[in-house]
Amino acid sequence: MMERAMEQLNVQLNRLTRSLRRARTVELPEDNETAVYTLMPMVMADQHRSVSELLLNSKFDVNYAFGRVKRSLLHIAANCGSVECLVLLLKKGANPNYQDISGCTPLHLAARNGQKKCMAKLLEYNADVNICNNEGLTTIHWLAVNGRTELLYDLVQHVSNVDVEDAMGQTALHVACQNGHKTTVLCLLDSGADINRPNVSGATPLYFACSHGQRDTAQILLSRGTKYLADKNGITPLDLCVQGGYGETCELLIQHHSRLFQTLIQMTQNQDMKENMLRQVLEHVSQQSHSQYHRILTSLAEVATTNGHKLLSLSSSFDVQMKSLLR
Repeated sequence: MMERAMEQLNVQLNRLTRSLRRARTVELPEDNETAVYTLMPMVMADQHRSVSELLLNSKFDVNYAFGRVKRSLLHIAANCGSVECLVLLLKKGANPNYQDISGCTPLHLAARNGQKKCMAKLLEYNADVNICNNEGLTTIHWLAVNGRTELLYDLVQHVSNVDVEDAMGQTALHVACQNGHKTTVLCLLDSGADINRPNVSGATPLYFACSHGQRDTAQILLSRGTKYLADKNGITPLDLCVQGGYGETCELLIQHHSRLFQTLIQMTQNQDMKENMLRQVLEHVSQQSHSQYHRILTSLAEVATTNGHKLLSLSSSFDVQMKSLLR
């Protein structure tokens, strides 16, 4: 049934296109539902002249929402980067702030896909950068999650609150740190983003960076003086690094907070800790210097002795000693 409908639509579209090329007068179907599916492929291909001619003497509602997600043709143009059709639709009265069933505006889609020209035109026609979708995501969130720093620089001057939160209390800085977008993080911090802002569960941007082992964004935060804070359940950035086996990020935390070295050593007594991940982290940290290697072995020896374990030899390989200590 669907295949036949698509075949009929393609036949109709081909006829319309041929007629337009022959300079014949062509009119859109009167009902919006049929008309919108006639126009959509042209909008996606940015065939603005063909779209313009079809709309010229038509009563088509340019804000007509169609499909399962109830998007307008302006959504389609913004999503595909069809800037000429986008401008045409805006001039015809398309609403730049119309939200689909998920709450997304054309500006959200343009930001998500990095459509710079479409974003600029939407802003020119007063698209609201502060509108949230159903999950609380704004335009700045979409740019941050995908690391679109160049567009972010253009947008921040239009944003009233760079720390706007989504439904989970997450800011653009949270998601940029989590995804490892260094330049985006720098842009947000330079624009006044709160470096220690917790989400609803108490997780800060540093927490988010460590949860995915993003050493580079964690480095930026630590160099800017971010606080080392646990979430509401008492889980710390170090806990996350060890759980994920993120040795480089763990090493970075210890460099900035020396007390965390002993915390790391004490984790060897935690029966709930994944042994392979902990060993992976300890091995990485030990390889940074000869002194660090011996410091770890000595500290582990003290823990083992305290807990009734005995080292066979400090001269045996690190791997053998590590397995013995973590049993």
